[in-house]
Amino acid sequence: MAQVFEGKVRRLGNSMAVIIPKDVLSEVGIREGDLLTLVIPVSGARRRRVWKKVSGIDKGVPSFSRDKHDRVDEW
Repeated sequence: MAQVFEGKVRRLGNSMAVIIPKDVLSEVGIREGDLLTLVIPVSGARRRRVWKKVSGIDKGVPSFSRDKHDRVDEW
């Protein structure tokens, strides 16, 4: 089950860290050194920009095309 909370982002050396409240950590049984997966919501416009950057669309990279069409017929 997901736990929703507000955490503060702070500088940690050259990085940024999310401060998770102690009561949230103890409630879900997370201890120092445990691995977490964070989901960061992104707005629609920003999501499209990020997706274009990740997929290479914004760099003019051509879309995928099969170079040997005979491989499709083997299936």
